[in-house]
Amino acid sequence: MTSPDPASLLTEQQGRALFPREISRFFTGDPGHALLVKGAPGTGKTLFTIRGLDVLERDGDVLYVSTRVDQDTVHEMYFEEHFSLDKTSILDLSQDPFELPLDMDVPFERLDLDALLEWIQQVKAASKRLTIAFDSWELIYEYLATRHDEPPDIETVTTQLVALARQEDIRLLLVSETADSSPLEYIVDGVVTLQVAEDERGRTRRHLRLEKLRGVRIGNRLQPITLANGQFQAITPVELPTVHTGTGSGTWKPRPNSKAKFSTGISDLDPILSGGYNRGSVVHLELGTDLSRDAWCVLTLPTIRNFLVNEMGVAVVPPREGSPGLLHNDLNSVLTPRVFDTYCHVFETYAGPSRSKDTYENDDQSEAPSGTSRAVSKSDVDSSIGIGATRREEQSRTSDDVVERNRSTTIDERLESPVEGGQLDYEPYMEYVEQVRKQSDGPLLHVISMDTARSTFETWLGDFANYVALHNDLAILITKPGTELRKRADRVADMHLRLERSGKAIMLYGENPLTSMLGIGIDQSQSIPRITLTEMV
Repeated sequence: MTSPDPASLLTEQQGRALFPREISRFFTGDPGHALLVKGAPGTGKTLFTIRGLDVLERDGDVLYVSTRVDQDTVHEMYFEEHFSLDKTSILDLSQDPFELPLDMDVPFERLDLDALLEWIQQVKAASKRLTIAFDSWELIYEYLATRHDEPPDIETVTTQLVALARQEDIRLLLVSETADSSPLEYIVDGVVTLQVAEDERGRTRRHLRLEKLRGVRIGNRLQPITLANGQFQAITPVELPTVHTGTGSGTWKPRPNSKAKFSTGISDLDPILSGGYNRGSVVHLELGTDLSRDAWCVLTLPTIRNFLVNEMGVAVVPPREGSPGLLHNDLNSVLTPRVFDTYCHVFETYAGPSRSKDTYENDDQSEAPSGTSRAVSKSDVDSSIGIGATRREEQSRTSDDVVERNRSTTIDERLESPVEGGQLDYEPYMEYVEQVRKQSDGPLLHVISMDTARSTFETWLGDFANYVALHNDLAILITKPGTELRKRADRVADMHLRLERSGKAIMLYGENPLTSMLGIGIDQSQSIPRITLTEMV
């Protein structure tokens, strides 16, 4: 038996991942289901249908039926990027519906509405688990109806077609040219609607709405999609624990910084921002509503990793409701203990899980007392998190490591934390980071959640921005929903990025600079999961 080609297996896996799981379950569950695909022109109905055929072809024969364009045009426009599909899957009813690569006999010379069902039965008899897509169903009906003096209405023909599909275990995709409500919705087993709109700044927003799918529980009715590279792709939900928990078997490989830019640590984001974050700049990271409480890490952790691996100092003031130990667990799994102990300074502000289920998720991690704050040293990490102590001792016995570690803990012992009662004070913070600067002898990264800022810090935001510019540092100011601090952060920021939820997915876009909507994904193929971005077009 010939083993499958690895490239083909990868393509198959990617194709299935790009197609909504609910619809795959809809077709692979009870046989003979019919799906109505609705949407206005330009919403991506045909690309969605082709992607569906690409997935369903893995376990049966597929047929794309149309009356609009010839076989070559359809293949060039839609099929070329789908390696499992070829021209034999395309049928133009306006040409010759009998020219199929199948051994079948039909007892009629031309196709009309009366003969349609019998023709489908003949195709099914010569196929294995057949899937047929009619694009568009209204145009095909009208084309065949012209061959009758008194044709049956489209509802009657659709009812007969769906009944035949259930009887013969045929999977149907009926593409409709309208997004309006239709009597056909009550005949078929499933209905999806593709939608496209532009926001106030001209960004394209596309969604797939799952109206009904018989036999499938719909937990995520509105899903963001893209037609990037001329293909339908669902933007899948991000499992946040996979973003910030490495396997421990990989080492973070630094992305290069330039003379003018700091890399974001995300290979897909650097080109969008013309190379990364400007040196000496302030970035406003605005969090939308309904994000999980650790969503701030999606963008900030790669940048933190990249600073640390380049042995540049990092000071982090997490959101008050962030998970305790999240940074330590992640960074210790992808960086050496010496780098973490020497250059990373985290000021804990944990205040316990929010009672608002709409804003933050609970997790099982241990809780620090409400309002506690501290600068985290090596001993803090080993005792409070309970991980990596043995590994640290084994890997950190050289005299150089001891010196570096002593320098780090000396700062923590000599200076008080600038966070007290879960609130950040300006002058103690600046005093602390000046000591960090002497230790790392280079630019610093400041990651500050503004929900911790006292009025004193808010008042000095302009001075803080000047300080960052003067020292060629990078500051990321994080704001959460329902706070006036967003406006203040915008006034001092050189860049404004926003994270928001779309269904269960997470989207990123830039207000300054203006960017497209970008779907966030996770590439799990390497030992360290990699953030990926997919443009919504």
